[in-house]
Amino acid sequence: GKRTKTLIALLYIKDIANTNVVKEVKKRIERINIDGILETGYLEELIQDQSFSPFPQIQNTERPDVVVAHLLEGKVAILVDGTPIALICPSVFAQFFNSPEDYYERFIISSFLRLIRFLSFFLAFYLPSLYISLVAHHPEMLPSSLAISMAAGRSSVPFSPLLEALLMELSVEVLREASLRLPSPMGPTVGIVGALVVGSAAVEAGLVSPAVVIVVGLTAISSYANPSYNEASSVRILRFPLMLIASFLGLYGIIFFSMGLLLHLLQLSSFGIPYLYPFLPLKTKDMKDTFIRVPWFFMKLRPLFLRVKNKYRFRWKKTNEV
Repeated sequence: GKRTKTLIALLYIKDIANTNVVKEVKKRIERINIDGILETGYLEELIQDQSFSPFPQIQNTERPDVVVAHLLEGKVAILVDGTPIALICPSVFAQFFNSPEDYYERFIISSFLRLIRFLSFFLAFYLPSLYISLVAHHPEMLPSSLAISMAAGRSSVPFSPLLEALLMELSVEVLREASLRLPSPMGPTVGIVGALVVGSAAVEAGLVSPAVVIVVGLTAISSYANPSYNEASSVRILRFPLMLIASFLGLYGIIFFSMGLLLHLLQLSSFGIPYLYPFLPLKTKDMKDTFIRVPWFFMKLRPLFLRVKNKYRFRWKKTNEV
């Protein structure tokens, strides 16, 4: 910054990191012309590849062990004086579902938890729109008993499925934002109790059906399962246009929206690395730490997409000791 003169540190391991990636990060930082840098969020927005994408292309974290783990993979970290948050680049879609605890537990437990996170991502994204499309456009796809039960629950509701879902979703978002502004001991309690009270009161008043309260509750819980706040926030934003499209076109709208979103993800990149790597382009050798985490002795190589100088994480050491 011209006026703040904020100190910035660029971290990488010299004999591991790709020289071209390091040069690209330096070049993007050096061409910034701004009065002041107060936080890493300034840098993230100024050096990312696509500013208008809702998906984060640079990972941020407050944990030193996460930064060190990514440095050992050959990535670059950025620290800004005065803030505890570090930036990690380049970043791909799959890494936002990884948690440090995945590597502190045995691989079976870690793999199960990671699959739960991916499932939670799809539930948080698709569940409200699926409810709207099935109730408003495709009730014949529901089992007869369930369709009758949901119709009975909605008999006294004066709003369309879209309006009642939006009403509950916006209420949850307001409560979530309000809980962040309250003192830390009170915030989570107020958020949970407030959601329960508002949902129960809305059902008793006949404003929403019991089914939509369950759907919104599962959606909110699923969104908390993502270890990355930035990635979870992108899902929260995209959920609303998806609900609007589902209310007009049903399941066809969900399919069209998903195809457009996939095309957007395909053209995204992070410092020259395809955002959907290793799924697209498909690289099976780098899929050992994506949906599941395989044992360490199967992950001898660092991620190949980074084209690091030293590709080996470890090698078996031969010894004659008994």
